[in-house]
Amino acid sequence: MEIDSNFDEKIMTLIAGVVPGKFKKTKITLESHLQKELGLDSIGVLALVFQLEESFGIDITETGVAIDIAKLKTVGDIVNAGREILSHVPVSK
Repeated sequence: MEIDSNFDEKIMTLIAGVVPGKFKKTKITLESHLQKELGLDSIGVLALVFQLEESFGIDITETGVAIDIAKLKTVGDIVNAGREILSHVPVSK
């Protein structure tokens, strides 16, 4: 699957959608820490992964990419994981 120029922005929009209420006004950057700055615990990160699958119409398990959710600490980590996952999605004809 091809990654377009708006990919980072799409991921940040997905993240904004799962950020808990009291963190909604926090500016999201690639350096933003998921838990400390955005209030996302491991369940929140998992919800984000499901949102990523739904938004891009993929099943991560089918890509063969292993993502360790515990290692996803920043928005940049999520973006990089998303790029890794999408680079392994077969191009549909």
